[in-house]
Amino acid sequence: MNSWSQDHRSFQVADRYHTSKFDVAIFPETSLDMIPGKRFTPTREDIEKAETALKTQLQELNKPLVNQHHSPIIHKKLRKYKRQYFGYINDKGQKILLINSFWNKKEYSYWLESKVSVLDGGSYYWSVNYDLETNELFDLYINGSA
Repeated sequence: MNSWSQDHRSFQVADRYHTSKFDVAIFPETSLDMIPGKRFTPTREDIEKAETALKTQLQELNKPLVNQHHSPIIHKKLRKYKRQYFGYINDKGQKILLINSFWNKKEYSYWLESKVSVLDGGSYYWSVNYDLETNELFDLYINGSA
């Protein structure tokens, strides 16, 4: 088997977890996206914990409303976003979920195959980390506007 076949075989499409409250992609530890640290595959239970944290903690974390003056206020429009989940273990050994969020648009048909990454766009694109052990969101990042 050549090296391309081995690499291609290790790539897996994300597990789509769609409920009446959220529509997310759970990426396996073998996905080829540039995520820091040692990787792990989040479980649906991990996702449910993170989604609860988004509902209960995001408003407080988002108080500065960075880049949300001419685009959606993210905690008020949470259901309008699709999310991608990537699991990694940081240098302290903590299991972290990187939550990559983007406005639900049809042009991102590849969202179950690779990380959606966009420059600018304001709060239509944002990400946050979630610590599975402490149950805390941190490092909220909202795209700038061009």
